[in-house]
Amino acid sequence: MPDYFFKYSTDIPNSLYTPNFSPAHIAWLSTALLLIFVTLLIYRRWTQRVKDRFKKAAVIFIIIAEISLWVWEGVLGHYDIRYSLPLQLCNISVFIEFCAVFIKKSALVKEFAYALSMPSALAALITPGWYAPFFTFQYLEPALAHTLLVLIPVLIVWGDGFRPDYRRLPKVCGLLIVCIAAAVAANLHLGSNYMFLAYVPRDTTLVIFETWFGNPGYELPEFILLLLIWAILYLPWMLSDRRHNSNH
Repeated sequence: MPDYFFKYSTDIPNSLYTPNFSPAHIAWLSTALLLIFVTLLIYRRWTQRVKDRFKKAAVIFIIIAEISLWVWEGVLGHYDIRYSLPLQLCNISVFIEFCAVFIKKSALVKEFAYALSMPSALAALITPGWYAPFFTFQYLEPALAHTLLVLIPVLIVWGDGFRPDYRRLPKVCGLLIVCIAAAVAANLHLGSNYMFLAYVPRDTTLVIFETWFGNPGYELPEFILLLLIWAILYLPWMLSDRRHNSNH
């Protein structure tokens, strides 16, 4: 397996790939969730200065990891503009979370990170579409990057005290629409599948939606699922605000 570490997936036998929900995938997912939880507990004990340094180091690391992936693909001759532009939601989230950490008055991007970046990165960890053996750069780089993409909003909300507010969601949707428009334009001109708007990637939860509703019908339950996720993410905060207001 070490001989394949820096190989591209097409140069590796399919029999060595790590399927979703395999023992290796479940072990990594469990480890990632545990690391996020433990890091949050440790983070809450730090001073604000140390917290800020840690978050900055984490988002800089994600940026470097993202760039290193492009360089690696280029060196191997596999960089393809149809697949490698930063137009997937998680790729966009890399830069959103960078802004959330480095821009002090950044309520909108922090809200975006909580409402969209965190759940999309978690979904990618649960059903990754990386199609490579576990102990390869092509698998470990996105696995670690997506773990950090979940961690940063967790630290901002439950470590720093940023309070999510559903009233910011219209602006979050506006920013999302801009991202979708860029992805659609790229898909039309390049034949790509950014934001998974052209077709459903295999081994993901979207396959179920496509089976039930067809293509592009799968996008409707995807939108409904997003609303359900937002209800789960925001209802506790809304109830907390209601209790707080009733006590005063």
